[in-house]
Amino acid sequence: MEDKKKLDLKSLRESVSDKARVGFAKAKDSAGKIKDSVIQSIDQTGDGKFGKEDIAEIKRQLQEKQRQAKLRRDLDALNPVFPSDLLGTDFFLPKMVQVAEMDKKHAASSVCVGSIGHETLVKELRVVTVYPDRVDEWGDLKFYPNKDQEYYYMSPVDSHQFIAVSLFFDYLRQARVSELEKIAQDLGATYFKVSIGERAEQQKKNQMTHKSSQTANIPIKGIGAHEKTNVEHSVVSVDISSVKIDSESSFKGHDPVTPQLVYYRNEPQIQGLVNSRLDNSNRITKKRFTLEASQTCGITQKDIANIDTALSIKKIGGNSALVSTFAHEAHQEVRRVFQYDIEF
Repeated sequence: MEDKKKLDLKSLRESVSDKARVGFAKAKDSAGKIKDSVIQSIDQTGDGKFGKEDIAEIKRQLQEKQRQAKLRRDLDALNPVFPSDLLGTDFFLPKMVQVAEMDKKHAASSVCVGSIGHETLVKELRVVTVYPDRVDEWGDLKFYPNKDQEYYYMSPVDSHQFIAVSLFFDYLRQARVSELEKIAQDLGATYFKVSIGERAEQQKKNQMTHKSSQTANIPIKGIGAHEKTNVEHSVVSVDISSVKIDSESSFKGHDPVTPQLVYYRNEPQIQGLVNSRLDNSNRITKKRFTLEASQTCGITQKDIANIDTALSIKKIGGNSALVSTFAHEAHQEVRRVFQYDIEF
């Protein structure tokens, strides 16, 4: 009995020893495979070993990744614009443009090589800086009065024309007065006058709105021939001060032709005038209109605030004169009215 127990114990030890050897062999084999896998993954030279050359190659790859990451950061921060970008469907010109030389940051970065400008976000306003020697590569952009004024804002009627910020409201005044004169000529007027004044800032308006239905024998933009159209007119009683005649002319008069409306294409009073004049059965002979300048300048109060902020932040080379001028002109534009007298 004692001998049998000794024999069983011996068999058990041998069995455990055999399992241990097998387990150890498997672990050794697995460790070898892991080692080979690690060496293979870090072996950069392909010689099956891990040495100084491999360390150098890994270091080079890490440096390249860091370089690429820096280039991406520079692209995001500097926002260069390239000729190919202009062809993209997702690229569009913002309303404000600066014409200026490439600054030091952009000139020093390799990501800006070959760029024709760059974008900046100032508060809520996107501003594109166009480099003077690359202006021609931006397509058929037009700058008024020239490209030497630095800051420009998009014309409300032509997305390819940019008007110097310092002359923006004066340019729009002249353009709208010229259009009113052309309207008078096309409609066959014998006399017209445009006077410019300002509304009192604190003033009460007695506003009466009425609708008139008119028939036009010749279509105007958006209104077909012989088509009944309801045009809503606002008759506003306003106090106007500092009235000054801006333009006045007399003509021989002729049968009316349809004028091309640009700034006033959405102005109900002018649309009503055109329809009345083109209606042979009810031709108008004399009329005075009071037109709010802010309704046809194509720039909102939010736009004005954003432009003012952008100019202030950029500091215009330390010169605050442009900021003050624009703010003053914008304030005047809000109060400005055109008195339009026309006779046939």
